[in-house]
Amino acid sequence: KTILQHTTQQINKMKVQLSLYAKNLPKVTSLFQGAANPYAVVKTLSEDGKAVDVGKTEVVTKTLDPTWTTRFILEHDFETTLHVSVAVFHKDDKGEPKPMGSALIDVVTVADSKPFTVSKGMKGGGDLFVKVQKYEEKGTLHLQMKGTQLKSTEGLGLGILVKPDPYFELHRLTIDRKGWDLVHRSPPVRNTLDPVWAEAVIDLGTLCRGDMNLPLRIKVFDHEKNGKHVDMGEFQSSVNGLLASKNFSATQDINQADLASAFTLRIGKNKKEMGQVVVLRADLIGMETVARSQDPAPSEPPKQDPAPSEPPKQDPAPTIAAAPIVPEVAVAYTPPAPAPAPHSPQPPTAYYAPQPPAPHSPQPPTAYYAPQPTAAYSPQPTAAYYAPQPTTTYSPQPPAGPPSYTPPPSDGAPFVPPGVAAANAHQHYTPPPPPPTFEAYIEGGCLFNLAVAIDFSASNGDPRQMGNLHYASSWGDDKNEYERALHDVGSVLAKHDTEQRHPFWGFSGKFQGQIRQSFQCGPNAEVQGIDGIQSAYRSMFTSRSGMSMSEPTTITDVIKTAAHYAKKKSEQARYEKCLSYTVLMIITDGKLEDFTKEGRTIYDANDAPMSIVAVGVGSADFTGMRYLNDIDRNGRKMFNFLPYDVLKSNPRMIEKVTMEKVSEQLVQYFTSHGIKPGKKVAKDIVFSF
Repeated sequence: KTILQHTTQQINKMKVQLSLYAKNLPKVTSLFQGAANPYAVVKTLSEDGKAVDVGKTEVVTKTLDPTWTTRFILEHDFETTLHVSVAVFHKDDKGEPKPMGSALIDVVTVADSKPFTVSKGMKGGGDLFVKVQKYEEKGTLHLQMKGTQLKSTEGLGLGILVKPDPYFELHRLTIDRKGWDLVHRSPPVRNTLDPVWAEAVIDLGTLCRGDMNLPLRIKVFDHEKNGKHVDMGEFQSSVNGLLASKNFSATQDINQADLASAFTLRIGKNKKEMGQVVVLRADLIGMETVARSQDPAPSEPPKQDPAPSEPPKQDPAPTIAAAPIVPEVAVAYTPPAPAPAPHSPQPPTAYYAPQPPAPHSPQPPTAYYAPQPTAAYSPQPTAAYYAPQPTTTYSPQPPAGPPSYTPPPSDGAPFVPPGVAAANAHQHYTPPPPPPTFEAYIEGGCLFNLAVAIDFSASNGDPRQMGNLHYASSWGDDKNEYERALHDVGSVLAKHDTEQRHPFWGFSGKFQGQIRQSFQCGPNAEVQGIDGIQSAYRSMFTSRSGMSMSEPTTITDVIKTAAHYAKKKSEQARYEKCLSYTVLMIITDGKLEDFTKEGRTIYDANDAPMSIVAVGVGSADFTGMRYLNDIDRNGRKMFNFLPYDVLKSNPRMIEKVTMEKVSEQLVQYFTSHGIKPGKKVAKDIVFSF
């Protein structure tokens, strides 16, 4: 007998639960947009042919093989037929939804099948999988968990450059005990190895069919924007196991949760440990009696793993706008043909001097301020020249209530039984629209500008001697470290450059006995593409350039020059009713003279529409460069250090770590100024030069 047969003839109706997933959906997006963002709309068809809205699933982004966690509860008299219409659409943030396929399902046929799942080819392309199972109200599980000391999947597994964005999925063992059903997916927690996930409210009829000892699989993934999420480990338990492991301190401080009963995440055939998961809350609501016996040994799980799907988006942390500060401006020196004009670079300001962890004997700290190496960059006010407010970092609390989106009835909300609706009505919420993305700004007309600066200091060694960083044999096909870094990292950034014309500067070069810390490389103020930069770079080692390598090494003047350039480009774009953002790529051996001075310059330049990507070449100690990586002004960072020697064998990692932070900083800059994609720059945003 099937699950839809009744034990008595007097009962004519029962509730069933319908779940969906799809495979091989057609591609309906452009090449630039990547994979689709599919969601499904469900309707029932009455005997007279009228369509009744049941609801729609959540949107699963960047995939053509979505698994939706939204369940639909149907009540039906099985002496008659019930047809369900399922239509799949791509959610386009800029336009109308695009159809991807549709199918008509007979619920009774699905329920009579084994194992209660039917695959059906959709009109338009792709395959739809529909599962129908008996549903009984069993109450809800209120669950909150915390990951602790998770192993990083980013930055070659070291978490040096970026940290993962962990989220978890709950899977239950199927009725035939041969597979797993995905029943819940949490929102990701950004950039952390110790995530505290938002509390989830999960229907027990969906989670375990009322069986408190049904095996559950809890899987943790690192969320990736392209939809290819990375496995971070898993563990198995049951509802009773989660209840037993709950251990929350009397002070209600989640950081004091007892790790003695934590679950260990493991991955791979060798069961490598990937961190621990602590249950902060596990409470049953709506059940009169629950047996909390010991969890028996779970059945052997199937060997196949379901592909991870895109978690729902959660609200970004608000951005605190920076107070306007006018940094000192340095204009790049341009060597003339006969002899360079006298040049006296402005000395760096001296009223701020924190002590960074520089390996090359930076200047001793003054009495004004002496933070630890890893401390946030928070300058103290000095005299009448500069008095910034202390940096404030916003730490949002995990959102309350269920993370799933429940649209209003007019949008086709799924039917929820009255008892469940009354118990959970206060927990539903309507999230705000998703935040703007890097792609949205670029597509909206934001001009992306790449500027390049290269270190010509004597610490790089004699360029005529093999083995030194600037050496290349006969300047032929064999590239040196600077040229390889310029090609590998520069090409990632240059492909977003709107005009493909780049200013190219050098620093720590000597012209006719005068040391220049910001000078033009080559005869032209801007060069065409990466090949143009390579050509101008090689010309600096010819006798016609008049340059010799020198000391000391500082990037202060180059950053000021780039900030001036970024503001000027932004002003020009404003009058053309568009946006502009600049990225300065600095390639250096990292042996800077005074990291304190560099840190202050980076802090002052933070108000410019600009990011800095510093590429470290060679095998020097880059501790000081990582110190600059942490400089923060009103919650915004702009300096990003990349150790090229570590990353050069992994082009995909180079692209990931290069663009991830730059994209985030571009969005953060514009949103902090209230500028939306494709909108005209506000008239009151005016820069000083």
